[in-house]
Order: sequence, then structure tokens, then C-alpha cells
Amino acid sequence: MHSKSRMSGVERRLAILNAARPLFAENGFNGTSIRQIAKAANVSEALLYKHFPSKEAMYKEILNYVSTISSFTIKKLVQLEPKTETLVLLMYLIVKMILFEIPGRGKIQKMHERLLFYSMLEDVSYAQTVFNKNFANWYDTIYASFNAAVKTGDIVKMPVALLNRIWFVHHLAMALNLCHLTGKSAFKYDTTKEELAQDAIMFALRGIGLTDKAIKKYFKPEKLEAYMERLFN
Repeated sequence: MHSKSRMSGVERRLAILNAARPLFAENGFNGTSIRQIAKAANVSEALLYKHFPSKEAMYKEILNYVSTISSFTIKKLVQLEPKTETLVLLMYLIVKMILFEIPGRGKIQKMHERLLFYSMLEDVSYAQTVFNKNFANWYDTIYASFNAAVKTGDIVKMPVALLNRIWFVHHLAMALNLCHLTGKSAFKYDTTKEELAQDAIMFALRGIGLTDKAIKKYFKPEKLEAYMERLFN
């Protein structure tokens, strides 16, 4: 009890959020109760309500995690020159960032992923917030790079809207991530997870419309991986 009294309001609030996050991730919003959160945080329900007016308010604050991912990537991505090479890089990042842990953010990223999938099974509001926010951050850069690739003849014509092409790349990465969410693959593949990611990226590059020549010229996994490492360091 004495340790509780030494906690400031900000520290106590953070402790409650840290206790609630894995519960929401494991059980979803509907499957998590205030009583469970209070017990995990080692506080009374009355004290919990002093910091958060409702379970919904707590859940919403926890879900703000997505902004921490977008904020430190988009600042660097918007500085990239719109061109075919940038388009390839962006598709590479979409697949790799979803399928693998982001350096230094592995634990919280896994919780975020579970929260995201639970949201799609429940009220969808969090999933919509995440997708809309990420899409808004990335779309302008992707759009400009795609148009640059069209002008240089690196995109084949197809009757599929760019918006749908981008979402299909994202959905492919999300589906692969879901299949590996527990750390064990739900399917038997003939390749390692890293090789599977490379295959998925190649599939995505073709799907978005890049020509074989452009893919051969710009899809250099070692170079792309090196850029990704610099981005997160």
C-alpha cells in the first residue's frame, strides 16, 4: 500500500493503462471487465474510475498507439522523391512493417495487432481509425510515386483503381500476419517467414502494376532492408 501512495497521478494512470493493455489484447473490449483491469493494476475499482470515467475511455487511450508508429515514419517518408524506386520501397515497408516486429516495439506491437483483430470482430471502430489514419499518412506519397512510375512507363495499364491496389497490398500483409499471430504459422509453407515476405512483396509489386523490368531494376531486398533499418534507427 505504501508504494501506491508514492505514485503520482500520471504514474498511476500509466500503470493502469499498462495493466489493461494486455487484457484488451487477449480478451478484446467486450471480454475485458473493469474488475479484471483493477485487479491486474492492483487498485480498487473506485480508484480506477478516478483516473478513467469508463472502460471505453481507457480503451480509446490505449488505442492511440497507432500514432506512435505513424509519427516517426511519415516524417521521413514524405521527404522521399516521388519515383518508381520510392513506390517499390513503400510496398516493401507495408509488408515488412506488418509482418515483422518493428525494432524496439515488438511487445507493444503484438498487443496492438491483437487489439486490431479483435476490433474487426467487434465494433470495427478501432480498426477503421487505424486504417484511416495510416492511409492518410501514406497515401499522398504513394500516389505521387505511382504517378511518377506511370510517366516513366513502369506501370502496366489495368482496370483496377489505385486505391484498391494499395489496399490489396495491405490486406495481403495483414492476412499473412494473422496466420503468424501466435508465433506459429497456421499453414505449411515451403519457405521461411523471411522468404515468404519476399514472395509476398514480389506478388504485391506485380499486383500494384509494376512492369517486370521495373521490378527487376528496383526490387533489391538487401538495399531495401538497409533503408528500413536506417528508418527505425
